[in-house]
Amino acid sequence: PTLGWEQEYFLIDTALFQARPDLILTNRTLMGHQSSKDQQLDDHYFGSIPERVGAFMKDFEMEAYKLGIPVKTRHNEVAPNQFECAPIFEEVNLANDHNQLVMDVMKRVASKHNFRVLLHEKPFAGINGSGKHNNWSLMTNTGVNLLSPGKNPKGNLQFLTFLVCVVKAVYENQDLIRASILTAGNAHRLGANEAPPAIISVFLGSKLTATLDEIVEKVTDSKMTPDEKTELKLGIGKIPEILLDNTDRNRTSPFAFTGNRFEFRAVGSSANCASAMIALNTAVGDQLRKFKLDVDAIINKGVKKDE
Repeated sequence: PTLGWEQEYFLIDTALFQARPDLILTNRTLMGHQSSKDQQLDDHYFGSIPERVGAFMKDFEMEAYKLGIPVKTRHNEVAPNQFECAPIFEEVNLANDHNQLVMDVMKRVASKHNFRVLLHEKPFAGINGSGKHNNWSLMTNTGVNLLSPGKNPKGNLQFLTFLVCVVKAVYENQDLIRASILTAGNAHRLGANEAPPAIISVFLGSKLTATLDEIVEKVTDSKMTPDEKTELKLGIGKIPEILLDNTDRNRTSPFAFTGNRFEFRAVGSSANCASAMIALNTAVGDQLRKFKLDVDAIINKGVKKDE
């Protein structure tokens, strides 16, 4: 399994932070009015990074590079004074270790710039909270992404096999996966201000979902005719084009397929990715085991591959 995390956080001036006992004690505000100006105009999201914040980001990234953490991206987030960093994806154990280090390095470097980093999932009411999107995929030891469509129908069949197994695993183990991301802070964040709901559901994109529905309708227990087989192969063959043109933007899905990976958006910004990844990897591993048993049973019955 591979993981590419996206770490969201708020930056607060140290003097302003020290003036708020609630922030000092709980890392979130517990009293006071909502700001008259928040994120209505998206001006922070689409604006340039403030110079002082940019200086902090550069220092923090240099410290991350010294530790071998491949930080790649920095940008403003939607809420005022909210930002994000993200690395190149890595093997899941290494990626998780690097995320733990990043959260520590971020706080140490911020203090040198008279900032405080807030990793609480919902530090301010009425504006977006902070999450840690987990971009998860499966890769072979030769670097082949099993959740990326192939160049021919055979490659697409492999892609579909793993895609459907992941969907089934999440469906069967949604309670376990939900439990892996629940914290008090994350419970405040989920379900509002562009955060995903607290339920776990999978989103594949309307076009890919429609293609899978077509395949389900065509595949029955009865023997398929040559024309039906050809039609099915043509349907599987057009999947790469569908994903290339798929512009669905469903920000409310906690577990969305985004072309060559699944994006698990329900993880909280202060969380350790390990619990979510353990739950997901275990669920998918168990489902792949069940899938192999089903395939072995069909092979033992003497059913041919093209039937």
